[in-house]
Amino acid sequence: MELTETEFRVAEFVAKGFSEKEIANQMYISPMTVHNHTYRIRKKWNARSAVDVARKFILANPQKFFTVMAFLTIQLHIVFHCADMDLRRPARTSVRTVRTSRKK
Repeated sequence: MELTETEFRVAEFVAKGFSEKEIANQMYISPMTVHNHTYRIRKKWNARSAVDVARKFILANPQKFFTVMAFLTIQLHIVFHCADMDLRRPARTSVRTVRTSRKK
């Protein structure tokens, strides 16, 4: 079965490794809408997971293969070669003030 234009774009984002919430932010739609699109993509392609969707997207669209591979290579480089970087959010620091009563 053929994918709609929106489903094709969602499949491309899935192949690039984005989560449903990130795809929703990129496309300016609801995460539930993205979930419904990925569900229909999996149904149409008989895919069991996002990995299957990515594999089938790459095999069905070889012209996009190099773009996806470049993106994944950059992600892998960041994950494995930037171990000294702290990619997490900085911890929240709050200053507590303790009032003491003065006795005369």
